[in-house]
Amino acid sequence: MPTIERTVHSPAPVGTVQAYLRDFTNAEEWDAGTVSCEPVDDGPIAIGKQWRNVSEFRGRETTLIYTLERDEPGHLRIVGRNKTVTSEDDMVLTADGPGTTLTYTATFTFHGVAKLATPLLVPALGNLGDEAQKTLQEALGKLPVS
Repeated sequence: MPTIERTVHSPAPVGTVQAYLRDFTNAEEWDAGTVSCEPVDDGPIAIGKQWRNVSEFRGRETTLIYTLERDEPGHLRIVGRNKTVTSEDDMVLTADGPGTTLTYTATFTFHGVAKLATPLLVPALGNLGDEAQKTLQEALGKLPVS
């Protein structure tokens, strides 16, 4: 199970950052690999809310259905699934003065034939994490500070 962890900072308060991240449609802005991300239905953002996310990885597009599985003050978990992979995005937000420190952990569990290729995918996942850290930092830096 490859795991990548990155830490970024935002001048915005925890509540603002969490509200931004819990609306997973914003992944189009902060996740370097996301091509598009749309809600599956028109319901409110709450536990069980789902999004259809199209991402590009190693030159190929893949679609995952992401579900908001944890939504507590300072902690979000959004899990994406398809037949090839389960991607768990765990986000811990802590106050850092008036701003926020975000620790973002992504864990990938490959299924079927893709499981055999897991060791070969680790370097590409590390690169994806580096790119996501940059775009996440940029997006969170633009959030309102009050």
